[in-house]
Amino acid sequence: MKKITIVWILMIILAWGCSQEKPVEKTILGMGTDYVYFPQVLNGKIKELKETNYWAAEKDGKITKGNPATWEDLDSVGSTRNIVAYFDNTGSLTKYDLVDENNVIRYSTIGTIENGKYVRLEDKLKDSTYQYTIPEYDSQGYLVGGKRYSPIVDTLLTSYVIKYDENGNYNKIEFFNFKNQLRGYQAFSLNELGKVIETKFFTGDDTLRQTFVNNYNDKGSLTGQKIYIEKPKSSVSWDVQDLEFDDHGNALMIFSNIDEGKFKLVAERTYIYY
Repeated sequence: MKKITIVWILMIILAWGCSQEKPVEKTILGMGTDYVYFPQVLNGKIKELKETNYWAAEKDGKITKGNPATWEDLDSVGSTRNIVAYFDNTGSLTKYDLVDENNVIRYSTIGTIENGKYVRLEDKLKDSTYQYTIPEYDSQGYLVGGKRYSPIVDTLLTSYVIKYDENGNYNKIEFFNFKNQLRGYQAFSLNELGKVIETKFFTGDDTLRQTFVNNYNDKGSLTGQKIYIEKPKSSVSWDVQDLEFDDHGNALMIFSNIDEGKFKLVAERTYIYY
């Protein structure tokens, strides 16, 4: 799907909260991952999810995976990278890796959880921490933002603030520089099921930069995404189809048709369950 910038992935953590009192029977792939703009609710308690991208091929009239899509390929078509996401048995994301076609980890985010809350997230490049985030909570324990630092003398780099609607869904995230000046923000619109149907990206002076519009089927699975870019005026469309499922009902192969056939990708998933 449409890629998310590295800075965004490394800054954000799970705004749905961390762990719960009882083990969940669903696992959310959303905040803290490339799926932040179109979160997925997966069936079962997932320990590890791996997603690998390939160019689509056709065999015996069926769509299947072809050659592996390289890191550069995925960047050129505006796609998410290959990912590996790790969860604890409460459904909290504990580690998130971006890997290349040779299964080499390019970037990682590792979360430290204490008493059911994230207290620190370290962003690593080749096993070295190059920045870390300290989450902030309100008096009721809800995540409301955080600050990102360089490990060199703990220098503040940026901060962010998360805002929620009356139903407890995040609907706005603001980003500030080290001087506490607003750099930009993202506004989310959700449907009655809590699915993100639109995301608008603004600069600090309220200038709209781009808009994501998501479509879902009756089961809540993403079926398409349209990206509208303001400067220069352009758009990109993604049509998405789940091709195969495992015994839990989670997608094993996902076909993406970009701009009516200009590019075609197949994402293959594997799951390890608790």
